[in-house]
Amino acid sequence: MSASYKGMLQPGQIIRPLVKQSDIPQLVNRIFGLTTVSVKELNSYDDKNFHIKVESTINNPHIKEIFPNGYVLKILNSMDSMNEKLVDAQNEAMLFLHSRGFNVPEPQKNIHGTFKTLERFSMSSDELVKNNVNEQLCGLHIVRLLTFIEGKILHQVPYTAELSFECGAYIAKLDNELKDFPNEDLKLRKFLWMLDSIPELSKYVYAVKDEKCIQLVQEILEAWKLNVMPEIPGLEKGVLHGDFNEQNIIVNAKPCEPITFHIDGLLDFGDMQYSCYLFEIAIGIMYQMVDVKCMPPSDAGGYMLAGYLTQRSLSETEWNILKECVAARFAQSLVMGAYSYDQDPGNEYLLITAAKGWDILFHFWNTPKEDIISHWKKIIKSYKNKN
Repeated sequence: MSASYKGMLQPGQIIRPLVKQSDIPQLVNRIFGLTTVSVKELNSYDDKNFHIKVESTINNPHIKEIFPNGYVLKILNSMDSMNEKLVDAQNEAMLFLHSRGFNVPEPQKNIHGTFKTLERFSMSSDELVKNNVNEQLCGLHIVRLLTFIEGKILHQVPYTAELSFECGAYIAKLDNELKDFPNEDLKLRKFLWMLDSIPELSKYVYAVKDEKCIQLVQEILEAWKLNVMPEIPGLEKGVLHGDFNEQNIIVNAKPCEPITFHIDGLLDFGDMQYSCYLFEIAIGIMYQMVDVKCMPPSDAGGYMLAGYLTQRSLSETEWNILKECVAARFAQSLVMGAYSYDQDPGNEYLLITAAKGWDILFHFWNTPKEDIISHWKKIIKSYKNKN
């Protein structure tokens, strides 16, 4: 099995679907038997996602009624599309969590009665030249339809200690629930955005232009090699969401409390994996830190841990390497954001972390580990005493 088949992106490889928004209505009608009335492209890293709303007419025996909030048409990148069993696992996980009361997207069957179909998207000769793409790279892409979860994303609302606490408790509950979702295909998955793949970052550091930033990443990679890698075999593992970030968390406010937001749902199961539970909370802490505005970044991590620890525990080993795991996710997001922007100039979504991420990472990395852990434990203790 080749490295790219397993999901390990190679430098220079183009995997994003080359599809135009104007093609979406015809695609939706042909595959799902629905008539599109509006199409809006959504932010995405390697896939193409479109929020669509449709007419009430249904020409699909497998869809009984129209979902009122519309749907997300998800066109998967060519690399992940090569592993259909992985996509099946993601669909099954969403259906599993939906049945357990989690507000997550629900896959919809196409006219053939399946949850996915494989499509090839072609471009004209002029478009191939304009996009600097070889025709052989216009690969096959899996197409799915998911229900659209209404609400604001976490990025759009002010963070509070309570909201960070809820985030920690939520992801811990999700991980606990997924213990009842065994899947052998997820155990075989290896791809670049797993924290297990941190050593692969060395291939992409060239995309970072600042020498100080390059040196910082190299320090983190060395710390990962020395401190984290020897501990990975002994860490508790399970099925993870894998990308618990501010763009994937849905929040809503109650009518009686219009300015107080609570977690209401979770999106994007494309990074699902079987890995260390510690990595799930480390990923969540990193994204909380990079986006928070109403408190020091590190505080958000403390409140998130306070929530997490109401549902799960951390071993002494996990506490000892938590800083390195959080820093590694920072490095991963920043390096791959720089690399992906080189491949897709103009996609500003790829640079969200970079806006503040480097400064936060420099401060975080240069703060002694003992000070960080002590600060987080004080927040956890104070939150427990307050409640």
